[in-house]
Amino acid sequence: MIWILIIVIVLLLLSLAAGYYIFNSVFLYNDQMKGDKESALDPSTIDSEKDLMRPTAAKYYAFRAPYIDAFDQLDLKELSIRSFDGLTLYGYLLEGDPKEVVICVHGYKSSMQEDFADRIEIYRKRGSTVLLLNDRAHGKSEGTYLGFSEHDKRDVARWVDKVNELYDNPRIYLHGVSMGGATVIHCANARLKNVCGIIDDCGFDSIVSISKYLIKDCYHLPYFPFGDFAWFWSVIITGVSFNTSMGEECVADTDIPILFIHGKEDHYVPCQMSEKMYEACVSPKRLLLVEGCGHAAAYMMATEEYDKAVNELMDGEFK
Repeated sequence: MIWILIIVIVLLLLSLAAGYYIFNSVFLYNDQMKGDKESALDPSTIDSEKDLMRPTAAKYYAFRAPYIDAFDQLDLKELSIRSFDGLTLYGYLLEGDPKEVVICVHGYKSSMQEDFADRIEIYRKRGSTVLLLNDRAHGKSEGTYLGFSEHDKRDVARWVDKVNELYDNPRIYLHGVSMGGATVIHCANARLKNVCGIIDDCGFDSIVSISKYLIKDCYHLPYFPFGDFAWFWSVIITGVSFNTSMGEECVADTDIPILFIHGKEDHYVPCQMSEKMYEACVSPKRLLLVEGCGHAAAYMMATEEYDKAVNELMDGEFK
């Protein structure tokens, strides 16, 4: 009997340790990791068969490089806010029409340059004011652990307040890519002042759903018990629960027009997540699915269609 108890305790400790490892690898983002990621973005180093951005990874990294060079020359004004948990977060303002403001939310361990250097061209042509965010633990923004859309949605709410302080009754649009897409979708039922539209580019529907998918795909492990213990550590350390915000529930309780965009060959965030949210959405909506497109590459693969859909959303043409 004692040996059974010992075995159970050992298995429990091993599962706790594995869960902590998974939690840490997903939520922790320090300076060393940022440096390692930057060195890994050379298109010549991409393994097209294994990279989560396949099958358009290398092509996309090469496509956005000149846009990033041009982005770095933009005249951006630095802004900051204090988060609900006392972090200083930074955003960068490209001033244009004060009546039309787009808040851009980048993806997981990414940056405003990587995810919006190309897409910002849509808004520059319109003359919109654009606010590009550094998510918590990204760029200059404070924080050790990522918000993984859950804390980030609360941060976006504060940025919306900031925009409403800066401008008189502006029309505000939220545009998110990947984890940023999940963030803006999770804002859909928050009744944020003057938010008139949402663009969700390849966002996941919930942390629990994307965790189940990636633990199997990346770690080749069953979700139980490893995902559940990662969830445990997340709640203990960051206060983030995996099932607080569910995308389908958020879009089923909103009147904000939403544009869903997704690559059909996305191996990072399954396209089916956007399809399910589109079906659940009760507000005016569009779904743009792009053939042969991997994660976050829809603007590259379908530039005209992407541009047209965003402009139609902002021009109030969704019915």
